[in-house]
Amino acid sequence: MSISMYAISVPTYQQMLTSLDTILGRAAEFASGAGLDETELMQRRFAPDMLSLAEQIRQACVHAANAAARLAGVDAPEVDMEPDTDIASAQARIAGTLSFLGSLHADQFDGDPNRDVLVKTRLADLTYGALEHLVHFANPQVFFHITTAYDLLRAEGVQIGKIDFMGKPMQDKIAVQK
Repeated sequence: MSISMYAISVPTYQQMLTSLDTILGRAAEFASGAGLDETELMQRRFAPDMLSLAEQIRQACVHAANAAARLAGVDAPEVDMEPDTDIASAQARIAGTLSFLGSLHADQFDGDPNRDVLVKTRLADLTYGALEHLVHFANPQVFFHITTAYDLLRAEGVQIGKIDFMGKPMQDKIAVQK
């Protein structure tokens, strides 16, 4: 059995970004109820040299969109480089990324899994094979930033758990099997 690069990227990114959007909705309710300024919440980080919550969300969106664009051979959408200052803006960013991902089709990802994919980072220009890029760079990046955003919100006191992180597919599976 073969699994397409589309199957292990786009639907997964959609699941995780949708989950992040839902979690951010819970964070907005929490901030409102706790009298917490959303701007302050979006600037939270675990360590001084770490990216803020807003930047974790931005990076998750950038990595998901850029990876999918590279693999599909299309241009990635333009991204506002400024981190969001409130939850609604972060949710709008996620919605834009989900819209882009939804515009892609599985056949765009067909082709040689070893074809070169260039990733320009602040540290170096990196060349990967397409599948290697997906498995060893793109997916870990997306999961890292979404997990860190989740953890920052959890540490602030937002009442979320693993099932919230996993999102609707897991919630639906549990509901069916009960």
